Amino acid sequence: MKKVFLISISSLLFALTTAKAQPTLDTINDCIKQRPSFYFGFNNRNSFIENSRAKIFGALIGVSYGNRLFCAIGYNQLYPPATHFDEQYYFVNKDNKKDSVTEKLKLYYISVSVEYAFYTTKHWYLSMPLQIGVGDTYYKYELNGMNYRVGENLNFVYEPAVSVQYKFTKYVGVGANIGYRFMFTTSRKLNQKFTSPIYAFSIVLYYSEIYRALVHKTHKKAEVRNL
Repeated sequence: MKKVFLISISSLLFALTTAKAQPTLDTINDCIKQRPSFYFGFNNRNSFIENSRAKIFGALIGVSYGNRLFCAIGYNQLYPPATHFDEQYYFVNKDNKKDSVTEKLKLYYISVSVEYAFYTTKHWYLSMPLQIGVGDTYYKYELNGMNYRVGENLNFVYEPAVSVQYKFTKYVGVGANIGYRFMFTTSRKLNQKFTSPIYAFSIVLYYSEIYRALVHKTHKKAEVRNL
């Protein structure tokens, strides 16, 4: 199933990165000329890792130009903890006997992302998000009330993807993201685990539209009172 999913993603990414989908300098300049607006969001990306699922939770804040070009910074981490990554750390306890504790994998990274919407209508929205991150990966265990880290190393993450959204109303829609995560660390084992397809399905709340509606409603009430 993973191979079929990978082939599908590769074909989709290739099709959507043709000349028609890629932004040109003219379209980028047109977007940047638009008045920028701030936005924030949360997401969960799922991965296929050794026939198990691991989630990366992300939070981001950025600037939107004309609702077509988005630039953001974000925080990402492995959450909730994936128990299938657990390992045992063995040691000799105070009674001079062999003992062990469970090591849990921790992963986080700070990212910068750029997203370009190459197709937008009243209901449909198709875009190409690209995220690059750098962070830390290690195993953590607790012993005698103290926390310890094992195998800590720097990680680099590269995530190209495609995003599709369908807008039911001005405020609510559904979305799907499909892409691939490439992870580079000094740990070959972790690279093999985290370099994998990513996917996410979500309910989308358009906070900017909700905010504008609330502000407009407040202003309208103020005008009525002034009359």
